[in-house]
Amino acid sequence: MKKITSLLLAIIIMISFASCQAQTADTENEASTENMAASDTSVSANEADGEFSLTTQDGSFTNSGSIYTISSAGTYSLSGYLEGQIIVDAGDDDEVIIELSGATITYGSDSPIKIINADKVEISAKKDTENTVSDTRTAETDDEDQGKGAIYAKCDLKIKGKGTLVVSSSYNNGIHTTKDLTVKNLSLKVTAPNNALKGDDSVTIESGTVVAISTEGDGVKTENTDVSKNGVTRGDIVISGGTVTIYAAGDGFDSAHNFDLTSSEGETPSVTVYTGSYSSYTSDNAATTSYKGVKAQNEINIADGSITLQTYDDGLHADYGEAFDDGNTGSGTVNISGGTVTMNVYAPANKTAGGRSGPGGWGGQQSVAGADGIHADGELNISGGETVIDSAYEGLEANVINISGGKTYVSANDDGVNACSGAKTPQINVAGGYLDVAVSQSGDTDGIDSNGSYSQTGGVVITRGPSSDMAAAIDADGQVTVSGGTLIVLGYGRVSTGGNVKSVSVSLHSQGSHTVKIDGVSYTFTNAEAYRSTSCYSDVSVSS
Repeated sequence: MKKITSLLLAIIIMISFASCQAQTADTENEASTENMAASDTSVSANEADGEFSLTTQDGSFTNSGSIYTISSAGTYSLSGYLEGQIIVDAGDDDEVIIELSGATITYGSDSPIKIINADKVEISAKKDTENTVSDTRTAETDDEDQGKGAIYAKCDLKIKGKGTLVVSSSYNNGIHTTKDLTVKNLSLKVTAPNNALKGDDSVTIESGTVVAISTEGDGVKTENTDVSKNGVTRGDIVISGGTVTIYAAGDGFDSAHNFDLTSSEGETPSVTVYTGSYSSYTSDNAATTSYKGVKAQNEINIADGSITLQTYDDGLHADYGEAFDDGNTGSGTVNISGGTVTMNVYAPANKTAGGRSGPGGWGGQQSVAGADGIHADGELNISGGETVIDSAYEGLEANVINISGGKTYVSANDDGVNACSGAKTPQINVAGGYLDVAVSQSGDTDGIDSNGSYSQTGGVVITRGPSSDMAAAIDADGQVTVSGGTLIVLGYGRVSTGGNVKSVSVSLHSQGSHTVKIDGVSYTFTNAEAYRSTSCYSDVSVSS
């Protein structure tokens, strides 16, 4: 019996080990979801257990059982445990401040905090206090009077303070306003099945620590694109400070208009986005087919700070052609002028055709049609910053690609840089900066590929790829023209030169680390594999 037991135990261990190996192989390019889930605890709060209290010195409210209704402007202090609801139904010009001073509000029949009417409402988590708001509704309803989130407002809403607020919802959204949503200073964690944070007109995160989790939808979302009284198209998402982490079954950020990553008032933002099964929160029946890191219907502008993306769909994606109320249409533009962009987009080995399976294709997982690092339906403009694409189906893809500055590193399974068909004639223009592109030399891949032309007047470009005119390190349907700067081709490339550009003899195509000196400046790079040959074109001195 002991021998049989030992034998069975050995078999179980072997099966488990094989299963782990298979799982590791199948998810070669996936993140450790266990580690990611653990990081969700970076913002937490204990529930209050004392008697509930709502006080004010300058406002007015009524209560009926566990339902408290605020009816005028003023400051209201809340503490203790309430299984009930806070309603704000004030005047059109009233500004209401709700101070959470160690409060827990939980409700299962409607939004725990529901703002029906006011001019502006501010919810402040007071310094050194822990606060929670829980929406425990379980049944879907068509009742339009129901709030659409744990905290729901029909006016401009600001969430702020130096304390902690944890919001959870089992119904629709976490925090949702039909107007502008602003987050400042506090430690905030929001978990919801649909959107964690939603401001129909705009979402702005100025500072603080924010963890936004969507188990079946998009992390942060805007919806409206009508024109404000100041003539500005609504629908922007602006991140100007703070530490923001998004876990989303669908898109991390879904902007109806623009997405801006910038700095303000001494704040520099740090953003991390996980989507699809990288997020750890994807359900098999998630009602979404898009798992992009940042998606915008007009422009994505990255000027400062850092953004790290681990996505099962495009890392950054800007759409072209969406009609807005101001008469304009979405430009499909991505602008990177500063900051740091780092991404790892799902791209399993040996699958370079569009239409791979991600978490989803087979076995009830999500499906991915073709995940690019950066995809702009219109123009991609890189003038500064550092962009690192560790993996993607295609690295940079746009109708027109302009590179004039910054440092850009691309590793891709298909084309590294691709100018595709669109509203304009496809073209790649390099006037400055540093671009390092790597794709495999086997398969139908191109390091740089333009369905129109490639023109270089400055900068340093190193591109790798196959060694044929059908698949190459650099290829264009039109001409590849270099009239300035330095182009190093590891593999095949048909290049025309002009101006003072000459062909330079260097050998940089072997596997391993290389240092090349260009106009007195040393550049070091590594080839993961050996390529067939080196071609170099430059208007300055080059040596290796």
